[in-house]
Amino acid sequence: MVAKCLAKNFMMPLFQLTKEKGYSAHIGGLAEILDWSNEFYDQYYDKVLNWEMFRSGSSNIYNAFTLDDLILSFGREKLKKFYDQNGNHTNYFSRRYAAI
Repeated sequence: MVAKCLAKNFMMPLFQLTKEKGYSAHIGGLAEILDWSNEFYDQYYDKVLNWEMFRSGSSNIYNAFTLDDLILSFGREKLKKFYDQNGNHTNYFSRRYAAI
């Protein structure tokens, strides 16, 4: 569910940065989204099991009202970090995932 939401909302912005086309770029974009999904799971799975407690607690750094709000806020933060770290690497996915 997390990967689907992140892919739906952030795949196109990832590709707009790199301007890449082709298999390695698409696989790379999906791999990046899966990495984000795993990171989301590691950070939030235990916390969101009791959503009401999480929503009103200090761990809710995005002030998310729903789980989708949390996922989207997390995705926006990951996209910003991705842009900051890779903004000058227009062939990021081809370089990183060319062997796949």
